[in-house]
Amino acid sequence: MSNEKRTQAVSNALQKRIRTFSRIEKAFYGVIIVTAITMAISIIFIQSRNLQVQQDISDLNSKISQQETKLNNAKQEVNELSRRDRIVKIAQDAGLSNQNDNIQKVE
Repeated sequence: MSNEKRTQAVSNALQKRIRTFSRIEKAFYGVIIVTAITMAISIIFIQSRNLQVQQDISDLNSKISQQETKLNNAKQEVNELSRRDRIVKIAQDAGLSNQNDNIQKVE
């Protein structure tokens, strides 16, 4: 029986030692947990910032597209207003003569 008690005492001592951590172990595991939480928060912040930047880029691209459309429309209007037929007709309506040397297209 004393052998049994001795085995049980050793077993209890091992279980007690396994369950309790030293200060260094507690500090080590604490640092690991704090680091993991910090990294998780940082990743969430970076992802949200990334989404915000992508949204800003989308807004800028849409503004650029709108401005390009306005520019193309303005170029089209200039082309329509500077057509030779239209200029000749306006000149004739104003009583001016048609001199081909004086008509130039400006870009």
